[in-house]
Amino acid sequence: MKDLFYKFSLLVEQYYIELFTFEALLIILAIPSIRLLERLIIAVVVAAIVSEGIKVFVRESRPAPGMNRKFYKRGFKLQLRSFPSTHSTIAMTFAGLLIHSIIFIPVLIFGIIVAYSRVYIKDHYWHDIIAGGAIGFIIGYLAITFI
Repeated sequence: MKDLFYKFSLLVEQYYIELFTFEALLIILAIPSIRLLERLIIAVVVAAIVSEGIKVFVRESRPAPGMNRKFYKRGFKLQLRSFPSTHSTIAMTFAGLLIHSIIFIPVLIFGIIVAYSRVYIKDHYWHDIIAGGAIGFIIGYLAITFI
């Protein structure tokens, strides 16, 4: 089981766009709504911009084991920064957006699994995923409340 979760964590690292697109499609299939889709797109884009924008100013390096994987040797300089976790931010944006929905709990659990996977493979520190999750959840909640 440990090896399986490690492989899942590496897949999340490399194919996060596809993973979150698939999650968005499942959400839209569960709750078909153009307004929800619009809010989802706006919230995810804003969350990603905020998360990556913070990385410009907070220059915290990733943990050493995470830096040794090939994935980061060919990326942008912002990918070398750790705080906050953009994976956690986007995963929890979905949860914040669906707080009043019947599928809130499964989406929240999935967000927590994605966030924990970042620490599990030593790609982020705990404070990275907590901050990223909080940022994403707040942005998702604000998107569903005020947009």
